Amino acid sequence: MSFLAPKILYWLFALPALAGLKLLADWRAQQVQQAFAAPRLRQTLITGVSTRRSWGIFACQLIGLGCFIFALARPWWDEDKIVQQESGRNVIIAIDSSRSMLANDVVPDRLTRAKLAAQDLMLSLKDDRVGLIAFAGNSYLQAPLTTDHDAVVEAIQSLDFTSVPRGGSELGRALKLAIDTFEKSPARNHGLILFSDGGEPDAEIATYAEQAAKKNILVLTVGVGTEGGSLIPDPDPERSGDFVRDQDGNVVKTKLEPGSLQQIATITRGRYLKLGSQGLAADVVRSLVASLQAQTNAARETVKPIERFYWPLSLGVLFLFLAWIIRPSARMKLPASPLLALLAFLLTTAEGQAVSITPRQAHEAYQQGEYDRAVKLYDSLVKEPPSARQKPLFALGLGASAHQLKDYDRAVGGFSQALESTDPSVQNQAHRGLAHSLYDQGDKALAKQPKFTLKAWRDSVKHFNAALAIDPENKEVKENRDFVQKRLDELQQQMNQEQQGKQGNKGDKKKGQKGQKGEKGQKGENGEDQDGENGDEDGEGENDEDKSRKESLGKKEGEEEGEGGQKEHEKEGQLQAGEAGKQESPEAREARERREAEMAENQENEATGFSRNEARSFLRTYADDQKKAMIVRPRDQPVRGKDW
Repeated sequence: MSFLAPKILYWLFALPALAGLKLLADWRAQQVQQAFAAPRLRQTLITGVSTRRSWGIFACQLIGLGCFIFALARPWWDEDKIVQQESGRNVIIAIDSSRSMLANDVVPDRLTRAKLAAQDLMLSLKDDRVGLIAFAGNSYLQAPLTTDHDAVVEAIQSLDFTSVPRGGSELGRALKLAIDTFEKSPARNHGLILFSDGGEPDAEIATYAEQAAKKNILVLTVGVGTEGGSLIPDPDPERSGDFVRDQDGNVVKTKLEPGSLQQIATITRGRYLKLGSQGLAADVVRSLVASLQAQTNAARETVKPIERFYWPLSLGVLFLFLAWIIRPSARMKLPASPLLALLAFLLTTAEGQAVSITPRQAHEAYQQGEYDRAVKLYDSLVKEPPSARQKPLFALGLGASAHQLKDYDRAVGGFSQALESTDPSVQNQAHRGLAHSLYDQGDKALAKQPKFTLKAWRDSVKHFNAALAIDPENKEVKENRDFVQKRLDELQQQMNQEQQGKQGNKGDKKKGQKGQKGEKGQKGENGEDQDGENGDEDGEGENDEDKSRKESLGKKEGEEEGEGGQKEHEKEGQLQAGEAGKQESPEAREARERREAEMAENQENEATGFSRNEARSFLRTYADDQKKAMIVRPRDQPVRGKDW
């Protein structure tokens, strides 16, 4: 017999020490008895524990403790030989990351739809090795063939148009890289799932497709986009609102070109599918994946020692049980059955472990106004592994609860997760929630970060448009969209005027401090003061029409969340503060609470030396700088002169 943790056996030396302490305790007790009563009266006056029974109980406890120490040392004898074989299929997902995939003829854009569909495919490839290729003018292996699906999903989520610094949609190069990757595997059949908006027919594509067919690579091509097509938004933040242009300065319009994709599927005996607003049919994907041969790796033999810890563990429990049921004295009555007490304890423990979070608890917390608790419950439900249908609903509840707490960053995250749903009604709610959260987020940062507000309101308008694309007859959404667009135009005009004012007053700064004061006065005359135009923190300074419109944007999106995402049938345009105003206090209370929240956001943290708003500003600036650096970095010469 051997031990896997022999150092634990050193604790056995504690047993003689415990026995010595027991002897010392009995000797001291005997001295106290002798001092308490005379020997002839001792048997009559003193009734207590029998010495023999006491040592019997102590011996059982000591032996049980020794058995537990042996069990912790993990004794073992004999060995078990295990033969392990790993089997599965090899599937590579290739995603087109060219700038043409930024077109929004499918909501929200082609690249995002392709990434969401690829993540859905991972559910059908649970036991398979999956890899990832990103391609445009060139192709790169973003994730090798692996069974670590979490790493592949993370690589899919990180894809954007900057992943490949060369324009074009070279399908042939993606096929070539997939062929080279599959050649390193001993399996005979492989699968390639290719997402792209197509491209012009090319002899190179047919050549590589024939090579793939000879090597038994089954290709499933997925066309992303529409035949009508759309313009490509320019991703450069310096040219926000503009579109991608060709070398002659003409606006580029891209559309789905399925010819080359259909050619690849035909040559490789695969299939061509079109990805629109709905996801891929799961049965189609499963039928194609099932046709691939499962690869069996070489068997490996491992030797595992057979642990016997349960023998000393069982003996230890037995001796402790004996120590429990032995009566210290023959004249003492046995207490209530220890077996019943042990059973009650085990049942209580099992019942406590069975408690889990349910969607009803999260919904009730939201309905009762306990938004902090609702956020925690919905966040736990989102992190658990629910079904693909329930997770977006929980994310929708998380976004609605966070919006009520004015935690707009978390609200944006929750509504963004809800966009993964394939249900149009859930997508509609998520777009509206994102639009409202982005507007409120931008309005909150207007005084200190007007540029961030500008970007947030632009994104808010985009999500309002996406919601109208799903529900064109919704008047409330139209009114809110028009209101945000109006404020966006006013802010853009104001920022342009301030920029012109700074340039015009640049010469006056040389005159000293008096010139600077005059410039401030000129700003006040021109009505460019930000507090005068946009109002202070309490919303003062706005006209009645804009104020009422702004309040309509605060309506309770979360009331549409029922149990597990069910909608509460309330009017969409209901004011967020209206119900609270009727029940609690007038508008002065709301204004005071808003000021207190602003003060908390601007309070300096003693540990870091920055407030929350300053920290968020630094992080956003850093993220924007990093993204801009990726956008403006030198790109390789585009293929055929097309950098999209």
